[in-house]
Amino acid sequence: MDAEEIFAQASTSAELPEGWYAFPLQKGKVISGIVGWIFGILMGSVLLALIAPIVIPFNYQRGTFSIILTTILLGILVFILIGSFYMFVIDCLRLRQAGQHIIVLTKTDFVKREGAKITQVPLENIRHVTARGRAPIDRNPSADENGVGGIQGPAENIMGFIFGRGVTESGQKQRRKRVRTPSSLAFIDDRTDTEVTVVNDNAFGDPFMIAAVLKQHVAAVRGMEVMQK
Repeated sequence: MDAEEIFAQASTSAELPEGWYAFPLQKGKVISGIVGWIFGILMGSVLLALIAPIVIPFNYQRGTFSIILTTILLGILVFILIGSFYMFVIDCLRLRQAGQHIIVLTKTDFVKREGAKITQVPLENIRHVTARGRAPIDRNPSADENGVGGIQGPAENIMGFIFGRGVTESGQKQRRKRVRTPSSLAFIDDRTDTEVTVVNDNAFGDPFMIAAVLKQHVAAVRGMEVMQK
């Protein structure tokens, strides 16, 4: 079955065929990303407008070290501004063409549509499915958190009351757990030995969940190949 037939069946059928999974673009996630890029544009613009007149040309007249440091600082602000604007445009285009962005897993193929770009890879040719980033936080408290290890001492309680829970050891641990690195998912197409990016954000859902489904499908296909030999 070619990609167009797969997309047509996935978009028109009330129920997907058995063993199929569809991951459409989630508009809410894209809108949330757009809001973040707008904040990045505003922050980059404001900081650049405030700092540039202060450091130019004064800092460029104070020697090599000052020139290098100032250039790096301005470069970071320009990168934030231009990068945020670029991603803002990309996400706006994705949101406008949301119906043309979808990932479909059948029993035999991985198929992805990104606007006019279509990627189709047979599952038998997929190798090294790799999810990068940090897995979703386990909401179930561990034994240590439920037991004695999770009880704050008197000193920690006093510090939390005066300065806020964020400065305590337990508060810092919780904050570190909430921090997540950007997640992405990719695999190797062994027909060309090239890396295929499945997702590089969570606009199609949790990359780790998509990775689990993809690995399950690939394992099933390999199991059938072994049985046929």
